[in-house]
Amino acid sequence: MEKLIKWLKNDGYKVVTIKNIPKRFSIDTAGKDTWKHGQAGASVVVASSPDETAFIFKKGMELKEIADILNKIVHPDLILVEGHKQEEIPKISVGDIELEGAIKYEDNIDEIQSWIHDFIRDE
Repeated sequence: MEKLIKWLKNDGYKVVTIKNIPKRFSIDTAGKDTWKHGQAGASVVVASSPDETAFIFKKGMELKEIADILNKIVHPDLILVEGHKQEEIPKISVGDIELEGAIKYEDNIDEIQSWIHDFIRDE
């Protein structure tokens, strides 16, 4: 994933990634102000610093909803998704994972880059 992100970025694309975490997870820290805001009932908490801004939606979301929000606020050229194997989106399989219709990553970065270029061009 990191090689693809770097390659796409170097090729001039604005890339966004989504990482699916199938178990319970929170990026927030209990006791911190952002956590307290969520506990008080805020549906979205935004943590902003000079270096980063994090939007914490206090609910789980489907992939399409996440992508729609990202398309509205970031306007990416490409959204790369790690996980979400059940979704009907173009896929690159990595490791021992076999996915029907997916291109297999086996250190064949040139082939995958060409596949991505073709996909972007056809969209």
